[in-house]
Amino acid sequence: MTTLRPISAEYRFIRRPRVRPHDRQIRLSDGRRLGYAEYGDPNGRPVLFFHGFGTSRVICPPDDQLARSVGARLIAVDRPGIGLSDPLPGRRLLDWPADVAQLANQLELDRLAIVGWSGGGPYAAACGLALADRVRVIGLVSSPAPISGVDSAEYLRRFHRTAALFSKRAPWMVRLALWQWGRPQRKDPERFFDESYADMGPADQDALSDPGLRRLMIENSGWLYRQGGRGMYDEALALARKWGFEPADISAPVYLWHGEQDDTVPVSMAHFMAKEIPQCDARIYPDEGHHILFSRWAEILTTLA
Repeated sequence: MTTLRPISAEYRFIRRPRVRPHDRQIRLSDGRRLGYAEYGDPNGRPVLFFHGFGTSRVICPPDDQLARSVGARLIAVDRPGIGLSDPLPGRRLLDWPADVAQLANQLELDRLAIVGWSGGGPYAAACGLALADRVRVIGLVSSPAPISGVDSAEYLRRFHRTAALFSKRAPWMVRLALWQWGRPQRKDPERFFDESYADMGPADQDALSDPGLRRLMIENSGWLYRQGGRGMYDEALALARKWGFEPADISAPVYLWHGEQDDTVPVSMAHFMAKEIPQCDARIYPDEGHHILFSRWAEILTTLA
């Protein structure tokens, strides 16, 4: 649409981030590239990390020593259109397991553990369903529940209903909203993070108080918009639309971590997922927030690896 033409022009001015020593790419069967970063013990048990909405592989907790100590081969994967991964327009949640399967085949990974944080959680759940013969355990951290096709769910907020409605009837509104939301992040990532941090609750501020995490979050902005805004647009639509499966369909064992102080993904979503998933060990922490990923990372990685 003509009203969206200025978007692509602005993305051209984003500073291009540098590829890091841990970064890798593979070529998928359809010609797309899939990007990832690898840490820990190269001969350890594979643990795949799926980043949240609005982030990329670089926010995987940067504790290489911990991964080695627990015998984990930690692989953080960029989803299509984000970071080092080529876009897949119109993708849905259940398209992701096919990419993960190709990654596992090329890296010669047999049995997998998967951890998905925030918006990465539904993608982890999709792999637990579609790759049930390979996924031995799933970790859902601050993970949302479905927001489309569940109109009577008590956890739905007005924002969720609006996002689901727009994704179905006016997807261009989703793109416009994402452009407006991300504009200050693209213009000044440091200021964007500092202002976001100031608006967080005490639990999330504590979790992100380390200067190294601040640097990661700022670096993430460049990777998130490295290819423009299409990846975020496709991501938002995939999460807002029907998943294509029910949480009750997941056969793999699931560990769930969630903070009661989470202002981004309400804890009521965690209670719903814990109730619906057949094999779910839910760990709800009263004093933790949305970024429980960082404050509980040692526990999460040790449990899964």
